[in-house]
Amino acid sequence: MNISFAPLASVSINHDYYSSDCRDIDFAPSGSTARLLQAGRMQLRVLDGKLLLLYEAESPHVPISSLAGKTLYFALRLLNGSFENFTKPVIADAALTPLFSNQAAPGTLDAARSVALVPALYAHATTLATRPVSLGLKNSTGAVLDTRTLGDATTSYDLRGLPAGEYSVEEDYGGGILHQRPLLLDADLRAANAWGVLALRIDAAFYASAANFTLHFEAREETLRYYVVVSNWAPADFDQLNVVDRSFTAEGRDEIVFTKKIAPFTDDFIKPSLLGDSSAQIAVFQSQTEVARQERGLRKLQLSQSSTVLIEHLPLPGPERAKADLIVHLSKP
Repeated sequence: MNISFAPLASVSINHDYYSSDCRDIDFAPSGSTARLLQAGRMQLRVLDGKLLLLYEAESPHVPISSLAGKTLYFALRLLNGSFENFTKPVIADAALTPLFSNQAAPGTLDAARSVALVPALYAHATTLATRPVSLGLKNSTGAVLDTRTLGDATTSYDLRGLPAGEYSVEEDYGGGILHQRPLLLDADLRAANAWGVLALRIDAAFYASAANFTLHFEAREETLRYYVVVSNWAPADFDQLNVVDRSFTAEGRDEIVFTKKIAPFTDDFIKPSLLGDSSAQIAVFQSQTEVARQERGLRKLQLSQSSTVLIEHLPLPGPERAKADLIVHLSKP
């Protein structure tokens, strides 16, 4: 008997920070998803940062066991501890978990939604302090599973009898004031320390033509600052320092223009006492616009003194840096 597998879906990762593939995220199926994959006679592969789903076919485009209509959940686990330093946040609330799904259209991933990845014993804190407030626990279809009126600050839900999946708590303060907290109940995803969650709903059409999804991440944009610390320079030479972007035309991008600031600085700058002794002269060259983080540096972003180029290619902040601040030391004997 010949066993053949055909592609059902793939998920690749694209990040504006990198000039090539992004391999910073791993895909780990939840326990319920692993059981579904087994029941659906499917194989999962992660190759070069790309998730591949294959199904066993009895004939072309005909699966031995179809999972059409089922949703597969994967923990997105960060393999790079610096990922958030150079990645634009995908959701507004850092305390919540981004959920990527193909809810709106089967063949396309929606923008990330915010969910609370909760344990089976879940303590719910309301959005507002207004009391009383009516709470309704709902499942993914909108069916109400529990209602209560709350007079205290928090309340707890015992979700141990519910299957893993998506739920929500609706808060009704009266007068048309409603707040909803989306929940994702899955012990395996919590145990996997998921940074995010991928929820793929299998459409019947995937068996005839494999779906190819892309998780796209934008690079974080920040004000770029070069702290230039000068020792044993004449004031006139120090005054002639400048940072100039000389390759923007050749690279087909907007010019990065810098403003020069002299110590003392405001509170959002590095304190001069942390940069050098009291005899040092310190200037900050700050970009007038925010600059996107990128893996490769910019050519001919130059530090000059009058017409003399001191540094041909100033570096960009590496992935390990949480802020786009760099320090350059110059000295003369």
